[in-house]
Amino acid sequence: MQSNTIAVDLAKSVFQVSFADERHRITKRQRLNRSQFKRLITQSPPSRIVMEGCASAHYWGRLAIAHGHQPKLLHAKYVSAYVRRNKTDAADADALVRADGDETLVPIAVKSVDQQALQSLHTIRAQWRSALTASINQAKALLAEFGLIVPRGSQALGQRLHQAMLDLPDLLQPAFSELIIQIDQQTERLTTIDQQIRAIALTHPDAQRLTTILGVGPMIATAMVARVPDIHAFKRGRSFASWLGITPREFSSGGKRRLGAISLRGDVYLRTLLIHGARAALLASRRNEKAGRPLTQLQRWALATQARIGHNKATVALANKLARIIWAVWTRGTTYNGDDALRFN
Repeated sequence: MQSNTIAVDLAKSVFQVSFADERHRITKRQRLNRSQFKRLITQSPPSRIVMEGCASAHYWGRLAIAHGHQPKLLHAKYVSAYVRRNKTDAADADALVRADGDETLVPIAVKSVDQQALQSLHTIRAQWRSALTASINQAKALLAEFGLIVPRGSQALGQRLHQAMLDLPDLLQPAFSELIIQIDQQTERLTTIDQQIRAIALTHPDAQRLTTILGVGPMIATAMVARVPDIHAFKRGRSFASWLGITPREFSSGGKRRLGAISLRGDVYLRTLLIHGARAALLASRRNEKAGRPLTQLQRWALATQARIGHNKATVALANKLARIIWAVWTRGTTYNGDDALRFN
């Protein structure tokens, strides 16, 4: 049976499929297991396959492309608005058919295997970083229970923990020693994956160009390359910054425009890295100013903004500016020298 649109509610083992014609009228519904759904993709004539951009969607999207289909991934948040009455697998698949007819919904580009692998590296790194922080906090909290305070900072942390452990009760020392070993192992693992990501940044052309931007290092550059499947899908830098959730939230009505705090609606990981990068860039600009070293136009703008609205707000404003510069550098395939701040607005 030929169909113009195949809408699929993805799952691990059970897939609900709705077939629709060119007018988005549903002609058939099926419930398939994993092997049956794979057979549907490999044996069906070229069609548009609509899915939510969730787990495994990029894998199925790549498989669809390999067999001549046109995959279309839609954001789950926007598809939910098309679900009528009760939420079921069949209702979700039907909602995808209706959402496919909405031309205002921008589809998600299918990621390549390399992009997903790089994104997975960042996911593992984030989890390891969180586990290391939890272990360090646990060790410090245990020491504080016995009146032993370890100074802030991670330099020579293992040595400080070993020294403090000698003042703990004998009953606790063996377990605490294992905790220190765990912290050392976690630190070593994190160092190894950081080195791997830095090596990728040195060889990836887009990541190399992004690292020429103030405040953008290997971590931010490779995260952008991994998590932004198609930078050309954004028509301007402002749209990219909005997608990251670092533009003001708007509450406008009756001809009155009201702007609030940043929307926080984008990729949390990318936004966090970008704000950390902006904070580091702002501090570096201030050090250069105190040392009497020459400042770029972007650094002068950042310091003037800090003097006007304060450090934290200036950090977010600089992150917004960096997002727009990233878009310009990436889409134009050029580098950045810090003196093109106005041209890249």
